[in-house]
Amino acid sequence: MNWTVTNQAIITTQFGDTAKDAAAKSAISAAYGRPVVQLNLDNLYGNGGGGAHCVTMQEPNR
Repeated sequence: MNWTVTNQAIITTQFGDTAKDAAAKSAISAAYGRPVVQLNLDNLYGNGGGGAHCVTMQEPNR
């Protein structure tokens, strides 16, 4: 599982399966006590960009 934790929500990916998406959303929300936002990141993965956590780790120094 790949997700990133923000102050207001958890951002994670969709699986493309309604039942699995709902189960993941419920489990993550219960674990962190925050709303879960699921995004379709298929294009990100396909272009070698990594997952939700990977692409949000580094912030510019400027």
